[in-house]
This record gives sequence, C-alpha cells and structure tokens, in this order.
Amino acid sequence: MKFKGSLSLPAIYFFMFLNIFACISNFYRMNSYLSTPSWFSAGPDTKPLKLSMRDGNCTCTVDYVPPQVTGLSKAAKLPTLSCKCKNETALTSMHDDGRSLTETSTKLIQFLCPVCTPVEGKYACPPSARTVETVEVAKACPPSVHTVETVEVAKPCPGVPWYADGRPWHFPPKFPSCTMDTCFNYSKCANMAEPLVYTYDRPSPPTRYFQGINESKYWTDDPEKACFFFVFLDTNYPWPIWPKDLPHWNGGMNHVLITYADKWESRNPPGDSIGNASIMGTIVYQSTYRPGFDIPIPLPGKAHMTHLQSVPILQRKYFATFRGTRYLGNFDGAFRSSDEFRGLHNGEDVVVATTCRQYTNNKILEEHPELGIHCDEDRELYTKFGFKDLMNTTFGLAPAGRQPASYRLIEVMSAGAIPVLITDNYVKPLDTYIHWHDCLLEFPTSEIPRIIPALRALTTKDILYRQENCLRIYNEFLKDDDSLMEASMRALKERFMGVFPSFAHV
Repeated sequence: MKFKGSLSLPAIYFFMFLNIFACISNFYRMNSYLSTPSWFSAGPDTKPLKLSMRDGNCTCTVDYVPPQVTGLSKAAKLPTLSCKCKNETALTSMHDDGRSLTETSTKLIQFLCPVCTPVEGKYACPPSARTVETVEVAKACPPSVHTVETVEVAKPCPGVPWYADGRPWHFPPKFPSCTMDTCFNYSKCANMAEPLVYTYDRPSPPTRYFQGINESKYWTDDPEKACFFFVFLDTNYPWPIWPKDLPHWNGGMNHVLITYADKWESRNPPGDSIGNASIMGTIVYQSTYRPGFDIPIPLPGKAHMTHLQSVPILQRKYFATFRGTRYLGNFDGAFRSSDEFRGLHNGEDVVVATTCRQYTNNKILEEHPELGIHCDEDRELYTKFGFKDLMNTTFGLAPAGRQPASYRLIEVMSAGAIPVLITDNYVKPLDTYIHWHDCLLEFPTSEIPRIIPALRALTTKDILYRQENCLRIYNEFLKDDDSLMEASMRALKERFMGVFPSFAHV
C-alpha cells in the first residue's frame, strides 16, 4: 500500500494513535463526570431517574430494588444504579443510609450518587427540591464534537433532616471545630492564682447565678489582665447579637458565651459566627458538643424543697411524680402530650399531672383546637395535686421541655429525690466535674414505656446509693447561686488539665 504526497507512514501511525488516545481520553472524561458526586432524587410519583449520554458510551438508570428483596420496609426501598457502557454493565448499589456504596460488580465505571432515600414513607428530599442543571458532556469520538444534555438533579436536602423530624433537638446549630490547643491563648492566663474574668455589660450584664461574679475573686476590670472574657447573651433584643463587635473580641479568643436560652438561635448569634469562643450554656447537645472546650451548665431550680431531704427515701408518699406543662403541636417537648408519657400515671404511687394552659399552647389552640384532646381531663388532674406534695417522692421525673434541660433536675434533687431525665441529645450539666451516673437515671423520649419497670427493678441498695450521691452533689454544687457559680468556674478550670498548677486544685 502506497501513499502519495509528503505524509510518511510513521506520521500516519502517529495520527491514528492520537485519535485512539482521544477516544480513550474522552471516555474517561465522561467517566470522571459520572464519578463526581451529584444529588439525585426520585419522589413517590416519579419514574426511575435516567442519566443518558446521547450518542455517548453509557446509559445509566437509577431504580429501587423491591422491598421483598432488600428486607426493608415498603417505603424504604434500596436505590440501585445500573450503567450500560459499550456492552459492559457496571452495577452499583447504595446502602439504605443513602450515602455509602457497595459494589456488586465492577466493569468500566464507578458511579457515586448519594441519593436521599425514602425513610418510613417520608422523603428526605421532597420532589419540589429538584432543580434542572445543564451539563456539557463530551461524545466519545471525535474530541472536537460536544453535545449539551439536560440532567435533572436535586439540591442538597433542604429543611430538617428525617432524623430530626418532630425532634428539633437532633438538628442544633453547628459551631467551629475548636479545641483548647487551637482556639485558646494560654499566655493570657499565666502567673495567676485564679483565672481572672473580664465581663462585658453588653449585650447583657451578668445574669442569674453569675450576677455576683463582679464581686468574686475571679473578676477583673482590666481586660489586659483577663484570662477569660464572659459574654452574657440572654437579652430581649429582637435582632441577633454579634459578639464580633465587642471591643476585645479578637476573633473570639478566650471568650466564653453564656446563655440559658431555650434555643440557641432564638437569642444568640449564628453558630458559624462565634469564631474561637467557647459555649457555657444550658443548651449543649451531644451532636455538637466540643468536649474539653464547651461547658454545659444547669438551669437553676425555681423552687428548693430542702425540708424533704430528711424524709427516708423508701418511705416517701409517692414512687414517681411529675407536675408541669404539656406542649402541643410538633414542637420541642411535645412528647409530654404523648399517650406514652401521660400513660405513666396510674393514680396511685405514680402521678403525672399536666396542663395545657400556657401562652404558646393557647395560641396554638386558637388555630388548631383539635390538638387540645385530653386537655380538660388533664387540667382536672393537674389541679388535684400540688407541686410541693408531689415532691415527697422517691423518683422525680424531669422531662425535657422547650430545651433538653429541665428546671426539675435541681428541684427534684433539692427534695432528696432521685431525678429521672427524659430527654434526647443532651449533655448533662458540668458533666466533666460531676459523676452523674452515681445519682440520676436517664431515658430517651423513645423509651418512655421502659421507665417505671426499670425504676421498680432497682434494688434497695442501689436506691440508697443514688440518693446519697444526689444529696452530696446538690449540697456541694447546686444548692444556691454561689454554689452554682463556683461549680461552673471549677469546671472551667478543669479545661486546663494541669497546665497551670494553681488551677489544678479544683
């Protein structure tokens, strides 16, 4: 075979090699596109989602394996991706968490697709979240020819995730990933007998049990001498507080933000705006807690029943009690209105007396009177029992309310009873300083039916041991404002882990 002209045979082979290389390169360009994580969603009324490369190498289809194959519930089908590429098939299955992958066979490509899967009949990403994106996809050959394809994808899951539906405590704001070694200036605390604290008067002066800190051994009016800067966030301002405007903010270094608010977002700055500051608050969540950096503190009790401490724990009038507000709707603390919680009441030694009469509830009932079921009968029971009378109990129920923390914790302990927390995603106050496992019991809101059987199964020895420790903890750390402030400062000093010997004796 002869070629005319100046083009040599090696040049022909080189040209053919370039074309073959271009074909392979474009295939892997498409493969790279497919391997880029993208959000896809298939609602209950949509057809299987298809991603096709027109005149290209692959056609991919997302479908759901029938529940009888996966062993999941009817609503929670397992999404599966199948791609046909040049008569080769790559099949990839998703775990039911919607993010991790398990390859069942490997041919030409891997396709990473974190699909928002249905969970118990609900969809993390509703069909309305889908948006249309225009993507440029290269054809296989030649490299100079491109086509534009419209691919329907979904935005990242908006709103509240499925695991926090009806349980807002599981979706708290997130804070910067700080630790003492990355977000704290130790040199500010050197050569001190006690950690000195400078307090701002805005957005609020010291509140609650910190009201006396300006007369304590910890206070200084000179910011240059301060180890810590305390910022009290609880105000009635109708706008968010921005601590970055404080005169000594310095990116939040050595600053402590103190709050007793029911919700962080209701009175406090956006979580991502606090810089290097730590949190000292009653709303500290397990899922966002920064151990060794943040300090969970207690809500102060509104009533102290210390006269009941002398009543023997096994000779109390009641076995377990609670008297307080129900919460209506799909808000924090709504489990207090559940049949499981109300059903703890047996009319004998277990009393659960609730009322719907509360400002927020009244507003809800004006628009949704159907939510007031059982309110009248609960009110009748509520008026029958007095708060002081019900504190004469072996166990005091302390269910979460508008926040996971509860005023009942200290109130129950003041009466010499053993507190039983009913809460989710909650870090107990002063948890690095107080050994709560020797005192209280704690149940998640999903396990309410287990509470009374578990309490009745405790031995006399265990009950006496727990009450002894609860009384010690209350009288040493929680009995009044001075004790609460001192305990909070001791917990703060524990963060130094012996770096300064003078702080080590807490």
